[in-house]
Amino acid sequence: MKNIKYIDKTALICNLEKYSNKQICLMVKSNAYGHGMAEIVKIATRYVEAFGVINIKEAVKVRLLTKKRVIVFAPVTEYRLCKKHDIEFIVENEEDLRKVIKANCAHLCHLAINVGMNRFGTKSEIVLKSINNILEENDIKLKSIYTHFPTTNKRKLTKKQYQKFSKLKSCISQNASVFLGGSGVWKYDFCYDTLRLGIGAYGYENGDKPVMTIFSKVIKKYYCKKGEYIGYGRKYRVTKSGFYGVVPVGYGDGLFRCLSQKFCVKINGKRYKSVGNICMDAFFVKIDKNIKVGDDVIVMDDASYIAKKARTIPYEILTSFSKLRGRTVVGARNFAQK
Repeated sequence: MKNIKYIDKTALICNLEKYSNKQICLMVKSNAYGHGMAEIVKIATRYVEAFGVINIKEAVKVRLLTKKRVIVFAPVTEYRLCKKHDIEFIVENEEDLRKVIKANCAHLCHLAINVGMNRFGTKSEIVLKSINNILEENDIKLKSIYTHFPTTNKRKLTKKQYQKFSKLKSCISQNASVFLGGSGVWKYDFCYDTLRLGIGAYGYENGDKPVMTIFSKVIKKYYCKKGEYIGYGRKYRVTKSGFYGVVPVGYGDGLFRCLSQKFCVKINGKRYKSVGNICMDAFFVKIDKNIKVGDDVIVMDDASYIAKKARTIPYEILTSFSKLRGRTVVGARNFAQK
């Protein structure tokens, strides 16, 4: 295969070590943000306390890769599997907690509190006091009390939400461990034990190093005369005769079609602009006579750059490359530095 997803082991370790003042729960949901779950878990196991996912299917996959703690950051119903594979999960109401107790796996529970994300967790003091009564009656020790901040770039709001979290947490009488999540939460002097770490580990938060690079090759070089058109829909008209190349990465691989004619790639250390509409399996590049068939192409080495061109966020760009048709290579240096 011409396409390679290169995972920079050194960059990942370097990023993780920046947060080593706290215990880390590394999020590996959605195929480790598109990087490859198996590859990331193997590298990160010795550097983190736990791995986080969003459903039981992902959790079982991670459990087969590591002996570290595995946490589903969503309510679950597959209690038998959780107990069998020692998988932790969140609860957010009395009904779920009673079901968990009945299934004899309350020792795997984290309590989720909602401070503004309105995704998972409770924001009711009444519910929390009821949960506390159930915990005391059944002598249950929580794995943690957890919340996730939605907008940490808004400092005043985030501090207010933390105060809300502290107040709601006080409804629980036990001295439970505290998990905090939310991009950039590490910038605050909040009191917590474990950091739910996501995009920062993969290179997009704290002056971190991007872990993923997408490589391909020039598979065809040809000459077009002025006035000819390239690609579907005749959206690109050649204004000056010259050389063009074909690169076998398309929207079927996760390269959004909306990026057509909006981004550049690197070939032999030089930037070249994409032209024409991105195809399902390929895109076009305006090159020069020095480029040869077989030359390496850096399609993506900075998801922030691609995200800006696509008017989205790095998360979406990274996860989209889960579809890349090619192979994944793990190494200890970043080819993008060449």
